[in-house]
Amino acid sequence: MQTGLDIAVLRAAVLMVPLISVAALWIAVVDKRVRGAAVLGLLWSAVSLLPINALAVRLDWWSFGTEGLAWSEVPIDVILGWALLWGAVPILLSRWVNPLPILAVLVTADVLVMGSLEPLVVLKPSWWWGEVLALLVCLLPATALGMLTASGRALRVRVLLQMVLFAALLLFVIPSAAFEATGQTWAAVLADIGGPLDSVTIQLIALLGIVALRAVWDFAVIGGGTPFPWDPPSRLVVSGPYAYVANPMQLCAVLILASAALLIGELVLLLAALTGVAFSSGLAAWNEKGHLDDRFGPAWREYRSTVRDWIPRWNPTADRASGTLFASVTCDPCSAVGPWFERRSSAGLVVAAAENHPSELRRIRYESADGRVVADGTRAVGCALEHLNLGWAMVGWVMRAPVLASLIALVTDACGGAPRSIPGRMSESPD
Repeated sequence: MQTGLDIAVLRAAVLMVPLISVAALWIAVVDKRVRGAAVLGLLWSAVSLLPINALAVRLDWWSFGTEGLAWSEVPIDVILGWALLWGAVPILLSRWVNPLPILAVLVTADVLVMGSLEPLVVLKPSWWWGEVLALLVCLLPATALGMLTASGRALRVRVLLQMVLFAALLLFVIPSAAFEATGQTWAAVLADIGGPLDSVTIQLIALLGIVALRAVWDFAVIGGGTPFPWDPPSRLVVSGPYAYVANPMQLCAVLILASAALLIGELVLLLAALTGVAFSSGLAAWNEKGHLDDRFGPAWREYRSTVRDWIPRWNPTADRASGTLFASVTCDPCSAVGPWFERRSSAGLVVAAAENHPSELRRIRYESADGRVVADGTRAVGCALEHLNLGWAMVGWVMRAPVLASLIALVTDACGGAPRSIPGRMSESPD
């Protein structure tokens, strides 16, 4: 059933009705954490709905009978209205209503309303494939991220979802906006990439991504929070990349954009990087420093007196959290690991014999003083390398990176570093 409304009226309604609804709910909900969770849900919905709708147009699931502000034949304002409805409304309403009925109502309404939006949205016979894809990739993850953030539950899940979201913003949304401004396309850009310099640049981008992921994960494991301002860590993080620079995530993001600008010859990306520096150094830095000073007081001020915002230190700050590396002194090849670290200057690293550990170890182990970081094998060595200097720390972050860590451990085992039984002092028989 069609409404019979003019396409301009339909287009305005698709944006304004969700926008007014979200504005009213925003005013009614005073909890800042719930508001922040709604922003995350909105961002996830907007970022995921754009490529889904572009794919739907390509696969002839549906089309849009309108022109104007658009990306890949998808009207931006229509997607924004859809994202507000799917991303923010369920989170804000959850203050009073269980989210499951809200999701059921949204899906039902979407199925019923989509067909009535013609000529703004023209559905094709196989349109339901796009509806199912949008449900799985957009509505459910956006709601999960928002609800977990609002309630403070499942920290590692929401950190992983935030990683995916911000990676998509950095590596897809910003470049896509740059291409739209300059008339480039992803296909043309990817086709032009090649050669030794491009290979080195891609590896640099991957390395910067690993450092950024390490910083985000340390926020969760050590700090008990996320990089999102409305979901911050409850403990001050001064280890990992934070032992070398105060803004590792912002620094990596800016360098990734600058490297991407070099890779594809897109100056708009360089402008985006410079804008990021200006924003982070100005308003964001002023707001962050005020909040961190209030929350952590002298500990934060002491840390910030030794670590800069944008220029990394070569040696880790003396405030870095301490840790112990337990390496066997009787088992080859592990017996060479402990002395190697002892010969080098480190910040807060204690080397101890694995034979003196309270339990029976089968691999080299690293334990942070607060007990929040425990790693075995090559991952333990990676943790210990963070205590030396920036060069070795980079090697350590690569050794602990997802997928790479498992691959390195597998190769090490195959080369003679397989687990060995090392009796601990507690497992020995009394005299």
